[in-house]
Amino acid sequence: MVTVEEELCRIEIVKEGSEFIARAHTQAGTREYRNTLFEDMLRELVIDLQEEFGEL
Repeated sequence: MVTVEEELCRIEIVKEGSEFIARAHTQAGTREYRNTLFEDMLRELVIDLQEEFGEL
């Protein structure tokens, strides 16, 4: 059995003041998500990644 690894996405999450910021780096480019509510920021990030990688 041969295992091939490939990085699909790198995600950075930081907090600046009262705002959460996530940066998703994929082959399609870098997207940034900002929200004062962590759950809302994370939800938007996950939805976009599901759309991008849903066909895998």
